[in-house]
Amino acid sequence: MKMRRLLLLILTLIIALIGCKKQPTNSTFFTGFFPNSKDSLVILYANDIAIDTTFLNKDKNFTFSLNIKESKLYNFEIGGKYQYIYLEPLDSLVVYANILRFEESISFSGKGAAINNFLLSQLNNIDIQSDELKKYHSLPPIAYKEKIDSILMIKKRECDNFIKNHSYLSDKAKNIALVSSMFPLYKEIEIYPFIYQDKNKNLINHLLPSEFYNYRKQIDYNNSFLEYYRPYYSYMVMYVNNLAFTKYTHNNSTLVDVNRELGFHLEKIKIIDSLFDKGSLRDNLYRNAAYAYIFNIQEHAQYQDYFDKFAKYNKDNEHKAELDKVFKNVIALQAGQIPPDFDLIDTKGTPTKFSEIQKPEVTIYYFWSVNQRELSNLIFDRIAQLKSLFPNVKFVGIDIGQDKTQWRKRISENQWTDQYHSINFMDLSQKFLINNINKSVIIDKNGRIISAFEDIFSPNLEKILLYKAS
Repeated sequence: MKMRRLLLLILTLIIALIGCKKQPTNSTFFTGFFPNSKDSLVILYANDIAIDTTFLNKDKNFTFSLNIKESKLYNFEIGGKYQYIYLEPLDSLVVYANILRFEESISFSGKGAAINNFLLSQLNNIDIQSDELKKYHSLPPIAYKEKIDSILMIKKRECDNFIKNHSYLSDKAKNIALVSSMFPLYKEIEIYPFIYQDKNKNLINHLLPSEFYNYRKQIDYNNSFLEYYRPYYSYMVMYVNNLAFTKYTHNNSTLVDVNRELGFHLEKIKIIDSLFDKGSLRDNLYRNAAYAYIFNIQEHAQYQDYFDKFAKYNKDNEHKAELDKVFKNVIALQAGQIPPDFDLIDTKGTPTKFSEIQKPEVTIYYFWSVNQRELSNLIFDRIAQLKSLFPNVKFVGIDIGQDKTQWRKRISENQWTDQYHSINFMDLSQKFLINNINKSVIIDKNGRIISAFEDIFSPNLEKILLYKAS
C-alpha cells in the first residue's frame, strides 16, 4: 500500500511538473490527484472566501495556477472535505488523497510539501491526543500544569527539530509551524478552569499558580495572517472565554454555569473590544460570542439587554446584517409567539407547511436526521420515554437529513410518531437557530411557543411538560 501511494505521488508530481512547463515561470502551482472521488469540483479558499474553482480531469488530477507575491494560507474543498495549505511564491505543491479515506491518506509532495505535511501531522496529532488531554482536566492545578508542561516541551522540541532540519523555511512558515504545534495545547489550558470548577464544585482562580498562563506573554493577539487558521482562532475564542470566566467568577464568587449568565457574556463583549484591533479577527470573535450567548440564554428581557450592549461595539462588524437577522429570529422564538413557518413534506410526499400541521394539544416537535443514525436512535429512545411519561402530549418528528428516499425507508421500518421531512434545512435552521439536532420546539394547544430552545435530552423538559401539559 505504501509503495502504491509513493507511485501515485510520483505520478502526480510528474503531471504537475509537465503542466508547469506550459505555464509562466512566475506562477505558484497547487496540483493534486484524488482517486475514487465522485465529486469533480475543487474549490480554493483564501480566508473564508472562495477565490478559484477547477475540475478534476478524467485521470482525477487538478491544477491551480496562482500569481501570489507573498506567502498565503489557503484551504481547499472537494466532496465536503476541507484541508489547509500554506503556499509561498513559486511553490509547486502536490496533494494526494484517497477520498474514501481522506484524513488517513492525505499527504503532500513537491516544493512546499515539508511545511504542509508538518501542519497536517500536528492537526492529526492533537485530534488523537484530545481524549488523553481531557483526562487531565480533573487534576488539581499544579498536577495538571506538570502534565501539560511535559507535553508542551515534547511538542516544542518536535517543532524546533523540524525547523532545524528545514533551515530554508521563511519566518512565516516557522511561525505557523509553531502555532500548529503549541496553540492546541494552549487552548486546552484555557479550557481547564471551566472543566475543573464544574467537576470539583470548587472555585479555582485562587488555586492557580502565578506562572499558570506564562505562555500568554509570547502570543501575538492580532495576527491577521493567522486569523482564519483553526488552531489560532480556536485558541483566541477560548482565551476570551477564560478571561471573562476569570473576571466574572472572581467578582461574583459563583459556581454556577457561567454560560447561562448574562454577566459572563457581557464581559466577553468588553474583553474583545479591549484586546483586538478592528478587522476580521475582532469581527469573527464578536460573531462567535453572539452565537454562544444565543444558544445558552433564553430569557427575553436578557436578550434585549444583551442586543443593545452588543450593538454599541459592533456598528461596523462585517457580520452585522447576519447578526441583526439572527437577533430578530431570537425575538420571534420567545414564549407566547407564533412560531415561524417553513416547508415540509409528509410521508406521502405531499408538500405542506409547519403552520398546517399544528395540533390541538401540547406538542413537542423534535428533529432527527437519517444521516445521523446513532444519534437519531438515541433521540427516538428519548421520545419513547417521554411518550410513556406524558400520554397527553403529542410528538412530531422532523427529519433534517438530505435523502428523502432513505428517510421514507427508515420511517417504514418502525411504528413512529407523526413524521415529516424538511425540504429546506437552511431556511429552517436560520428561523429556529438549530445548531444541533437535539433541539426541540414545544408548542401549546393554541399554536404558540412554550419553548423553542430546549434540548430534547434536558431534564428541564419534563418540568416544562409537567407544568404546561397537566
